Amino acid sequence: MTIPFRAFRAADKQQLELGEVVAALSVRFTVATGTKHLVRRARLDTFDRRLLEAGLTLEHQTVASGQRLVLGRLKEPSPLAVSVTKLQWPALADRLPNGPLREAIAGVSGIRALMVISDERRSMRVLDLNNEEGKTVARVEFDEPAPAAIAAGDTPAQLTIRSLRGYDQEARRATQLLTGLGLQAVETDEGREPGSIQPIIGMDRGAPGSELITKALNAYLVAMRENLPGLLDNVDTEFLHDFRVAVRRTRAALKLGRPCLPGEMRTRWEPAFKWLGDLTTPVRDLDVYELDLPAMAGWLVAAKPTDLEPFEAHLRSRRVAKRRTLVRGLRSDKFTRLVGEWDEELAQMGSLPQDVGPEHPSAGQTADRGISRAYRRVLGGGGAISNDSPAEDLHTLRKNCKELRYALEVCAPVIAKSPRKRVVADLKGLQDVLGRFQDSEVQRQALHGFAEEMMADGTPAAAVLAMGELIGHLEAEQGRARREFDGAFAHFARPSSQRLMHTLGGRT
Repeated sequence: MTIPFRAFRAADKQQLELGEVVAALSVRFTVATGTKHLVRRARLDTFDRRLLEAGLTLEHQTVASGQRLVLGRLKEPSPLAVSVTKLQWPALADRLPNGPLREAIAGVSGIRALMVISDERRSMRVLDLNNEEGKTVARVEFDEPAPAAIAAGDTPAQLTIRSLRGYDQEARRATQLLTGLGLQAVETDEGREPGSIQPIIGMDRGAPGSELITKALNAYLVAMRENLPGLLDNVDTEFLHDFRVAVRRTRAALKLGRPCLPGEMRTRWEPAFKWLGDLTTPVRDLDVYELDLPAMAGWLVAAKPTDLEPFEAHLRSRRVAKRRTLVRGLRSDKFTRLVGEWDEELAQMGSLPQDVGPEHPSAGQTADRGISRAYRRVLGGGGAISNDSPAEDLHTLRKNCKELRYALEVCAPVIAKSPRKRVVADLKGLQDVLGRFQDSEVQRQALHGFAEEMMADGTPAAAVLAMGELIGHLEAEQGRARREFDGAFAHFARPSSQRLMHTLGGRT
């Protein structure tokens, strides 16, 4: 069994000297020092650091002999290298050369693009560690900033130990020698993933409710700002998705915080963020259709997947037009003012004295009231649905479920973690059924409209017939979701779930 490769650097920003390293390793090994060579190392990952989370590293290296992609795995000592040319970033994994490296990356990165996380010019040399028989039993890579290109943000010099198959003990011995030299292990990147919503650590339930809501709103603003550049540059579809999530949560928090926030929040800012949500909706809807195309192709029976190619082209054409409108809106003075003035508004709210009293509910009271109100609406709305209820009643219930879900998320710092997670799991099951029901109806209607547009443009009949199959599948899927609703709602509303909700403020 091999051990993970380990990386080390000098403690307290001290200089890492090659001579000291060789001397320390020479106590146990014969050290063969390779020649120094320069390499440009562009470290790649998705914006939300999916490779890091999966224990993978990916670098686009440029050396004198050419370019290569180098994939490292936490539990494998030897990296996988593939020669490449003309790769530009950001790019999706399907742009990588076919083979094991692409398969490993695509399975982790999914629909997110690979981006350059850091780009450095390094000076490297390899130290072969040989045993008494002259066999190489481990390798140490000595890696430091190139002298002519040292910048403030460059990674300090470091060593990486890689064991060779069958010689794990020798690699462990080398590790002990280096730690004895005072070197410290390099830790992986820490902190939240970029673009994600920073969770708020537990708060006192007696704190002002406005403080709870303001902290949540600040976290959502940070996420919007971090996702905006990737959205504008059209890097991948998740930047828009995550931006919209932050906008939706902002709207939900404003609604939840009405009892403890100034009236201006409702009259000015709720409409402002509704405008922003509406601005981003058309492109996101088209993104969903494009992302679902592979699954849709699997629904076909009589038609062939290639019959959907005109539909794919139609979606892309519409997206280009809708994206122009979106980008104009996000580059407009109106949006710039919205973000700037919203930032100032939140800063002012955070600096003002915040009281707790009859007209100023505490964080705990805000959570209890908000969760209770949202829960009653879900229970009442779901309980009133019968076999004769119109689809609109289920759509309204889905909105109420979202409102409850957001209330549970915003109020997480002042409610019990374990019951909240179990309630969210129950709620998610109900939301999944309602989502399938509504999405099937909305998509079916949209496909009718797309088909009419395509027919007017002279699209081949095969494409329109294939879309007819998709519409039929969606109609059947909506029927399945409708039949599953009663069981999903009964599970959510069962007595044990209601008792959990009671502990979280959802008093019925």
